[in-house]
Amino acid sequence: MNFFQTIYLNIDTFLIFFFRITTNPVIGYFIGILVLSVICVIIGEFTISLAFRFNKKYIDHDNRKMVRMQNLSVQALMAKDKMSYKACNKEANEAFGKVFFKQIALAASSLWPIPFALGWMQTRFLDVEFLLPCRLPALGESAGYSFTFIPMYILARILFGKIKHKLPYFKKMQKMLDKYKDSEKIMSFSDLMKPKPADNKADRE
Repeated sequence: MNFFQTIYLNIDTFLIFFFRITTNPVIGYFIGILVLSVICVIIGEFTISLAFRFNKKYIDHDNRKMVRMQNLSVQALMAKDKMSYKACNKEANEAFGKVFFKQIALAASSLWPIPFALGWMQTRFLDVEFLLPCRLPALGESAGYSFTFIPMYILARILFGKIKHKLPYFKKMQKMLDKYKDSEKIMSFSDLMKPKPADNKADRE
């Protein structure tokens, strides 16, 4: 038996324990699915935190650039400087694209445990099917293990999101994310409609 087989057998023994925790196979199945989903969520959240820590320097840089260039573009519009507006707006859009795709990549990094969980379930529950109350397109009259795992994973993710700020490691990480705000406030085009201080002063006189 090689190293990877030993690891797999240990993981398999650990996971299947929760599916056999009760004598009722249906209840045991859903308890096991819930535990497996929670494990996937925790591993995914931990992956996000690591990815954020390793890439924080680049994320900070892109966020600051996005805010700065957006503000400069709005200020250029206020000054009716069309050329400066176009130049700043172009850089702001490029920085926004980088920030957006980094956020997508961080979110996607939390999903990698799912294929492994489904792969393990296939070895154990390939023949398990649940009768549906009615026939559904693409599913038919019954559904397999993936049909039960995905909704349970979504539920576990929602529940974990409500309590993670109370858990030691994730509490610290949440505080870091809450403080992760650029000191410079981003301006929007609605600021163009706000009266200038000089205008307010003239109105009062």
